[in-house]
Amino acid sequence: MIRVFAIACSLFLCAVITQAAEPVHQFELQAGDSTREDCPVWIALPEMLRGSKHLQLTNKSNNQSVPSQLSEDGRQLVFILDQKLPPGEPRHYELSTKTTSTDKEGTKCLIEDGTISLAIGERAILTYHTEIAEPPPGISPLLNRSGHIHPFLTPAGKTVTDEYPSDHLHQHAIFAAWTKTFFEGERVDFWNQLAGTGTVGHRELLESTSGPVFASFKVRLVHRVLKAAPRDVLDETWRVRLYKIQHLHTFDIESIQTCVAKTPLTIAEYHYGGFAYRGSAEWIKNNQHHIITNETEDRKIGNHTKPNWTAVYGPVGGDLCGAAMFSHPSNFRSPQPVRLHPSMPYFVYSPAVLGEFDLSPGKPYVTNNRYISFDGKPDKKQLDLAWEAYSSPPKVKWTASQ
Repeated sequence: MIRVFAIACSLFLCAVITQAAEPVHQFELQAGDSTREDCPVWIALPEMLRGSKHLQLTNKSNNQSVPSQLSEDGRQLVFILDQKLPPGEPRHYELSTKTTSTDKEGTKCLIEDGTISLAIGERAILTYHTEIAEPPPGISPLLNRSGHIHPFLTPAGKTVTDEYPSDHLHQHAIFAAWTKTFFEGERVDFWNQLAGTGTVGHRELLESTSGPVFASFKVRLVHRVLKAAPRDVLDETWRVRLYKIQHLHTFDIESIQTCVAKTPLTIAEYHYGGFAYRGSAEWIKNNQHHIITNETEDRKIGNHTKPNWTAVYGPVGGDLCGAAMFSHPSNFRSPQPVRLHPSMPYFVYSPAVLGEFDLSPGKPYVTNNRYISFDGKPDKKQLDLAWEAYSSPPKVKWTASQ
């Protein structure tokens, strides 16, 4: 009996010593020159913490636990900075391992027949189409489309996208397509589907994630030439990630396009083509919608300029609402020109405006964009701060490990 008791005591002491020996990591979050609030923060983890199943993040200014989540590859930690951090001020955090997770699953990836949705709580905020979205009756099958996002909702539940709009049936809410391209000497148009030369569509779901800070999915799309012998020319992946930010619905798309043919796809100089945004169906019916940028409220002046952000807004169900798009500064030919349509509620960031380029076999073409939906008239100061958070995020300085 004495021996058993001694062994039990030894095991207990070992457990206590092991627990006490677990390192506590500390870092300082530096605001820089901008106010930081309601923005995702990404932290590259020390090697010993990468892939840790459960991490505890604590705000040392109030000793409150902060919901956090590992990135999909386990190499970074993500949290939402929901308390204002003024310019020039630091905030200190502590990061430690824990045995179980106490963070609630605030965001979800919902996989259903034909769609993948990202939700905050039980409410879907955006929906991606894995099967052909039902087209209006009587239209050409050439216009059938999958591999796009619709609807995208504001915090008040207003839909600020449109697919198969009556004036341009080939526009599909949040989508990507090149317009004037050449492949093996033939012109191919992936944007204007009625030309019958090219199209874009979903191919497969690769992975999905739900968690307390973000929900995401990764999918594969193909850009397919329809002329002569139909075949895939571009293979594309989208990583779509929705953050748990309640009053400004915020999501990112990382796109990687790779030419899978033996010869390049040439993107010719043209006035549009790329990542596009088509606004609410209600905005076709009136002239009350607006497209603005951080530089101008005149869409004619703003056309083919290189703004930090572009927003479209107008009344939906009698209430003003809209969405903004940010093209990341790491994108090809950044800052990219934006095509602002003179009358329709759509715009597209298009590097083709600046001249021809090739998508060559085996060389990935990477694009990162952020999208935000809002209710009311766009708050330019708020969008400027959102741009700063995306283009120049707060910096992290590791200060100690105990």
